[in-house]
Amino acid sequence: MWSCYVFLDRRIPVPFHFDHEFCIKPELMHRAFERADLMVILDGIDDAVVKLDEQANFAAMNQAAADIYQRLGLSFHTMKGKSIWEIFPDLKGTTVERELRSVIEDHMQASFEFYSPKDLRWYEIRGYPASPGAILVFHDITHKKSPPASS
Repeated sequence: MWSCYVFLDRRIPVPFHFDHEFCIKPELMHRAFERADLMVILDGIDDAVVKLDEQANFAAMNQAAADIYQRLGLSFHTMKGKSIWEIFPDLKGTTVERELRSVIEDHMQASFEFYSPKDLRWYEIRGYPASPGAILVFHDITHKKSPPASS
């Protein structure tokens, strides 16, 4: 016998029991994700996801993030263990630095937009505290923005 929940009006789950191969067994629903499971999930999304440690060193990234950095001539293997400030010194003194330091040091979530002149794209960046460090999620919003005015 299998157990599922059916949402009849999108708010109230109604237990539903039947024998069916497409229903998930309850004992599998509570299984913790393994590291490999999480990377498969992260590699399957379009947004770039980056994990920084408590010193803002690159610790991990999904394939979408690796693709962005590859456009910039970088690879995860050369970035791993290096500080974001070492790889991108031009970010010092910017909104990116202020917001990222807030995420890492003050354990505050952050959301901001950033124009990358190196790849000519706009990103909405969400930062989440991760003990230790931060998780950054980059969403390309270039199609919603105009290019910045030249100085």
